[in-house]
Amino acid sequence: MAIAVFCQQLSSFGADRARALVAAGTIKAIYVLMYPHQQAVQANQEEYGKFAGVPLWAWINASPDQAADVEAVKEIDARFKPRGYQLDIEGEWTKTANLRTLISGVKSLGKPVRASLAAATASHVNYDYRTLDAHAVPIDWQCYFDSGEGPYPDVGVTELFRSSFVIGGWDYRCKLGTRYGWGKATNVEGGNMIYDMYRRSGERDAYFSVTPREWGFGVTDRVVLREGVEVGQLMGRARYRCIGATLDTTRGANDKHSLDEWTAIASSARAPGLPRRPISVYMAENSTDDVLRAIAAGAP
Repeated sequence: MAIAVFCQQLSSFGADRARALVAAGTIKAIYVLMYPHQQAVQANQEEYGKFAGVPLWAWINASPDQAADVEAVKEIDARFKPRGYQLDIEGEWTKTANLRTLISGVKSLGKPVRASLAAATASHVNYDYRTLDAHAVPIDWQCYFDSGEGPYPDVGVTELFRSSFVIGGWDYRCKLGTRYGWGKATNVEGGNMIYDMYRRSGERDAYFSVTPREWGFGVTDRVVLREGVEVGQLMGRARYRCIGATLDTTRGANDKHSLDEWTAIASSARAPGLPRRPISVYMAENSTDDVLRAIAAGAP
């Protein structure tokens, strides 16, 4: 199936190559760097019109000034009319920031929006997952395993769906029957993590079993109990249908794996026994057509 690709420099990728890969069903979208303003962005703006017929999304590197970012995105939307927006949400400021201004502002344009997030896993960083979830923004986890800057795809997607460890004071999703909600892991008492379900505001009597680890607490049983009775299941930080993975082909990674290995790597981006997840590639300029086709062969 077709994949999306990041592109920092459109001229290095080439419009004819892009159209051929789209026509062949290998690529379904190109996330082209469009903000903040820099030399590469200026060049991409000049090349943009040459890619007529290619599904171009605007790749936005978010800044702490979320209001300014939203205004810039509105200008990009009016001038270039991209198909959607890929928001690269990285940096120390993002790890505790409320993202409501950025996400609601970009979503108001009525275009598809995705978020690109990074860390060892989703369980390591306290991003504003609740805002992303409230706006149904899909998350592409950066699985930069070859450079040691991210997890393998199977770990990346599974930790988004089902956290293997929790941190006191952080929010996690839970499944209550057929419904999903959020709650806060608070403190540990007698081997149980007290879990404040927001659907039952002010009541902190739910809990699930944990075990100490070097950082945080490992989840030993994700059954959420209240007075010994099961009331739900602990989940992760994202809706399952909103989870994807980004594979890195930079810094020589393109040539580190055989084509069959790339297909298997892409196929691994799913929780065991469940459908595969969407795949994107960083970056198109560093990827050969053969590798892109191999990754697409393993993607949904």
